Amino acid sequence: MAKYPSEMFGYPHSNKTSKADDARTKHWCPFVNKVCYKQSRLIKYPFGVCSAHVNGNEIALCPRRFLDDHTVFTDIAQHHFKTVHDILVFPEIRLEDAGSFDFVMVKHKPMSPEIDDFIAIEFQTGQTTGTGKLVQGFKDYVKGIDVSQKTYGFGLNLYDVWKRTFTQILTKGVIMESWGKKIFWVVQEPVYKNFETRYNLKNLGSQPEHSTVFALYDIKGPGETFNLVASRKISASMDQLFGAFRNNPNIPSITKFHDTLKRKIETEAHISLHLGSSAKGPGIDVKPPTASGKVREEPAEYSKKDLFEDE
Repeated sequence: MAKYPSEMFGYPHSNKTSKADDARTKHWCPFVNKVCYKQSRLIKYPFGVCSAHVNGNEIALCPRRFLDDHTVFTDIAQHHFKTVHDILVFPEIRLEDAGSFDFVMVKHKPMSPEIDDFIAIEFQTGQTTGTGKLVQGFKDYVKGIDVSQKTYGFGLNLYDVWKRTFTQILTKGVIMESWGKKIFWVVQEPVYKNFETRYNLKNLGSQPEHSTVFALYDIKGPGETFNLVASRKISASMDQLFGAFRNNPNIPSITKFHDTLKRKIETEAHISLHLGSSAKGPGIDVKPPTASGKVREEPAEYSKKDLFEDE
C-alpha cells in the first residue's frame, strides 16, 4: 500500500489554501504556534512532517501533533475530573530517579493553589525506519510533486517504539499506583493495536481502579485539516502489565539463538585475544563496538514482521 508524508506543517498535503501555504513558507507549527523544531541532517530547513500515510492510516510522527486544539487535554479532563474548570497543565515535570512526565494535569481548588487531584499524561507517537525515504518524500512535496501518487520506502518501527516505551509504562505505572493516581498514555489506535497484539493484551477493558489508562485517538480526514478524534479508553492493572511483559509471546527461540552462536563459532578458524596492541597469545576474541559504543547489529537480524508496513 502507498506510503507518503501526508501532513506537513499542520496541513494535509492536498491543502493549497493561502493559510496552509503561509505555514509552509514560514515553517510554522500551528499546534504550538512556533517554528517547527524538527530537523534532519538531509535538509537545511525544518523537517515539518507531522503525519505520514501508512497502510491507509494517517500516523502521527511528532508528539506535538497531539496538542491540536487542546483536544486531548479537554477530553482527558472531562473523563477524569468531569470538568475543565480550575485545571492547569504543566509540561515536563521531573520525577526523582525516574525521568519525567510529559505533562501533569492538576485540578486545584477555586481561587486557591491547594491541589484537589492530579494525573500524569504521556504522548506516544509512531517512529519511522528508513527515514531518509520519508525525507525524500518531504523534499518532493516542497518541490510541488503530488506525493500521494507515489510511495516511499520508509516504514514504522513499532517494535522499537514499544520496546522502549513498555519499560516506562511499568516504571511510571508503579509510581502512580503507589500514589493512588492515574497516568494516561495518549496513543493512536493503529499504534496501540500493535502493542496490544505484540504483548497479548486483547482482553483489557476499562476499570476505574486501574492506575494506567490508554487514551486512544485517531487522525481523521480529508478536509482542510486532519482532525484528532477521541476513540476509547482502555485501562490495565500493574499485575496485568507485568504479566504481559513477562509472558511476551514474541520471546525469541533459544534454539535459533543457539544455532546462531554455533554458526559464528564454526566460521572462526581460531580464538585469540584482541583487546589491544599489547595482547599476546590465545584467549578471547572480542568484536569491537561501533563508534557510538553500541555493538553493531546486522540488518538481517531485524525481522520484517517488526516493521508496521509488513504486518
